[in-house]
Amino acid sequence: MTTSRKKRIVSCYWMNTKNNGFTLIELMIVIVIVAIGVAIAVPSYENIIQKRRLTTAAMEVAAFLSLTQGAAVKLNEVVAVSVERNGAGTSWCLGATIRTAADDHCDCMSTVVADGDYCDFNVDGAGAPILINEEGFSRLTMNSSRVGGAANSNFNFNFDPVRGTKILDNGIIDTDTHDISLISENSKYSLRVDISVTGRVQVCNPDSDKKVPGFNSC
Repeated sequence: MTTSRKKRIVSCYWMNTKNNGFTLIELMIVIVIVAIGVAIAVPSYENIIQKRRLTTAAMEVAAFLSLTQGAAVKLNEVVAVSVERNGAGTSWCLGATIRTAADDHCDCMSTVVADGDYCDFNVDGAGAPILINEEGFSRLTMNSSRVGGAANSNFNFNFDPVRGTKILDNGIIDTDTHDISLISENSKYSLRVDISVTGRVQVCNPDSDKKVPGFNSC
């Protein structure tokens, strides 16, 4: 009888201790583990966002250039492309216009339709002009815009209406390479849009320390 009573007491004690929940120490350990997990996950998630923003912008710049190149052939017109990068590159733009004179280039920074150098190009011939600028990509910087490998804030070039290659204002082949580099807000990632002598447009990694997966090295 005594043995049976001891068993009941031990059993009750065991049940009570099992229903007490977590101890303070156990809760503190859980909180520390969660905090460490969040500290690791947040920067990783932010890096994914930064890469995605950069990739989207670079691909849109490349798409804009490919569109204007194709339009030159489709419309059988010389299409002049303008690239502008002000200051540190936080304000930048690309614009295009159908060239009607030898030195006819537009100013993609101009927002007044009545301006003579307004970029009014639209492949459909109606509606708002096709432009691309830092709006929507305000957390990126155009950290380089180059002609022939030399730093140059602003530049122009033309797409030939026959083959879609690059030509100078006088109609001869443009032997310069042009490229535009964009860098993420945290400066960890960079992509470059190259426009070759033949007019080929590609997106690539210009810096081995700032690579974005999925793109070849420049």
